[in-house]
Amino acid sequence: MPHPLDNPIWNALNTGSQSLSFGTDRVRLIDRDMGFFAGMPAYEPENLDELYDFLEPGQRVILFPPGHLVLDEKWAVHNDHELLQMVCERDFSQVEPNPQIHPLNESHIPEMLALTQLTKPGPFLSKTIEFGDYFGFFSEGKLVSMAGSRLSPSPYTEVSAVCTHPDFVGQGISRKVMPFVLQRIQQRGSIPFLHLYPENYPAFKLYSNLGFVSRAMLRVYMLEKKP
Repeated sequence: MPHPLDNPIWNALNTGSQSLSFGTDRVRLIDRDMGFFAGMPAYEPENLDELYDFLEPGQRVILFPPGHLVLDEKWAVHNDHELLQMVCERDFSQVEPNPQIHPLNESHIPEMLALTQLTKPGPFLSKTIEFGDYFGFFSEGKLVSMAGSRLSPSPYTEVSAVCTHPDFVGQGISRKVMPFVLQRIQQRGSIPFLHLYPENYPAFKLYSNLGFVSRAMLRVYMLEKKP
């Protein structure tokens, strides 16, 4: 039986994140104000053609297929890269309170957008926060680090938007923020997982120290429908 994380976007958009998605039994997409994700049960030409028909000219989507895609000239490829998938095996039921770490809400969106635009942990839009469970580290009232959750291919939930302002990198702040996100995911009865570029060794070291183990190597594509 296939594992839910073998095809994480498709399974998320049909299970834990289904209420945030739209599409058919061959293609599903996330709410366009929340992200660029699209999934399909198999990454075959006919399903890619149906995805193409869903999109407007110039619209972009992100796919996590298990391997290389066979694409024709109607697609512009903006990203095609290996993607390491890791799953958390540590219990975070006990997390010490930190007066500098707080849950994030809609009032923090401008700061979150500014931080993600600066650090580029991955696409972050005005409604991405609606995935839930975002926490931030504040220094002198300013948001300088954050992390949250994203796709939920049941029984798993993806950790995402892990980022820290360049002026605060190297202080171990992400290591302080992430346990709050991991605890919240586990409190919901879900299992945390995440994705990263395999050559991003600092991130790999951070996640390994937090109890994440490597599970699979996928690929990430960002495709654009050519006009």
